[in-house]
Amino acid sequence: MTIQLLRKPPTGKSFNERLKITLDGNHTLKQKIGMLLEAKFWLEHEHGIRFAGPTDVWIGPVDEWGHPLTHFANQNPFADWSLLIKSPYHCAADEHKA
Repeated sequence: MTIQLLRKPPTGKSFNERLKITLDGNHTLKQKIGMLLEAKFWLEHEHGIRFAGPTDVWIGPVDEWGHPLTHFANQNPFADWSLLIKSPYHCAADEHKA
């Protein structure tokens, strides 16, 4: 596993209770999700952390050559929009009682 826990430099924000997770390098979104799953596994199995509060994820979209993208396909700039997901995907099998 390629996970490193790096100490942050001291700042004036002494009450920050959030953990920054960095997914380094240019990769496909599928690969980024795999990297995030590695972090989830590490947090859960090495440290017993199984739940999370509100989470912000920032991505730097790039094309296949690593050049930055700034707009959606319809030409709306990323800077004008946020993507909000209110709850995880609901599986009907979770509701099924045997």
